[in-house]
Amino acid sequence: MNDLPERWNPERNLWREVLFLAVDEALFGPKHVNDRQHFIRMCQEARDYLTKPSRDLSMVCNLAGLDMQPVMERMRAKIGKAAAPEVLAVGRRKCQTA
Repeated sequence: MNDLPERWNPERNLWREVLFLAVDEALFGPKHVNDRQHFIRMCQEARDYLTKPSRDLSMVCNLAGLDMQPVMERMRAKIGKAAAPEVLAVGRRKCQTA
């Protein structure tokens, strides 16, 4: 149906970006969040989202062309090695607005 190469699938690439954003928030914390408690909560929510099966994660992985189970397994390993959200919150600078 579509003659474009695999990498030129904009819809699939969009959903992969959604996953990449969740991974970034899970491993490094959300950007542009100044409140420490909000930062910690958002980081933990991203970690939970990527490591616990849900209909939403299944849908996003499917749209991204990925299998949910390997994504969760890989993220459990990466998050297991990552700093705790509380540690990440201490080491960051406050976001400055223009």
